[in-house]
Amino acid sequence: MKRFIILFILLVTPLHLYGFANIPEEQPEKFNRLYRLIRKNYSKAELIKLFISPDVARMEEKTDRNLRFLLNPLSIRKQKVQHDNAFLKDIDRKFIVKGALFFEEYRGIFKEVYHRFKVQPADIIAILNSESSLGSITGSQKIIQIFIGQYFLWEEYIEGFEKEGAFGEKDAMSRAQAMKRGRKLEKSALYNLAALLNHGAEMNFDPAEVRGSRAGAIGYPQFMPASMRFALDGDGDGRIDLFSMPDAIFSIANFLAEHKYRERGREYSFKRYNPDSTYVRGIKKHSDMLKEAGVKI
Repeated sequence: MKRFIILFILLVTPLHLYGFANIPEEQPEKFNRLYRLIRKNYSKAELIKLFISPDVARMEEKTDRNLRFLLNPLSIRKQKVQHDNAFLKDIDRKFIVKGALFFEEYRGIFKEVYHRFKVQPADIIAILNSESSLGSITGSQKIIQIFIGQYFLWEEYIEGFEKEGAFGEKDAMSRAQAMKRGRKLEKSALYNLAALLNHGAEMNFDPAEVRGSRAGAIGYPQFMPASMRFALDGDGDGRIDLFSMPDAIFSIANFLAEHKYRERGREYSFKRYNPDSTYVRGIKKHSDMLKEAGVKI
């Protein structure tokens, strides 16, 4: 009965008005699963306090919009169109000039990175441009909320879409497909949320303040929290900051090196960064054009 009442409220009220403060009480099994992954850094009381804190408790409207986009039965097709449009169009020659200037600006860092990891600067710059336009676009989504929503509330969104008749639209996935995808997102969100909280405690930053993409990616390299274990301090200031360009450059190089850049080739490691084949082809093409423009060690 309690779940029915909650679901009724969710279907007649925008989910961003629902918020997260009651989740520990209403979904204790999922909450305890999360707690078990972070208990080395948080007590249960501290985790509950985080959920009811002003920065987390009330879902931002943009979080609701992004969750609706990610979980919508039409979202895979829409995301693919957006993705293909970004990578299949011709690379603007102005960016090649911009990339070459960027290389000159950080030439010293790229030399250090190459001698340590043997990763070419053109490959790193191509990724940086794809992920954040060389650090100029990093997203404004409150990361902690997007993962809490994916983990705890995805089923409520699916129920809402069903009530709206979204599964009957042209090119929409079936409800069974949406449920299968939702369970996959739930698992991924759990590990990313746990990683965000653990890294926040271990690196001394507030996980509730971190903002990034609607998918949950952070900083200039757009690392998912679960990939932050590959992040490095590139400027020697004693802290890892993915909004620092030297740290971002070192972190991307480390990620590629750890994913067999030298042993199996750059395309293999690009695919570990993003498994989409269009992404891999786009990064390779972009990198090759940068190399032709003199961006190489």
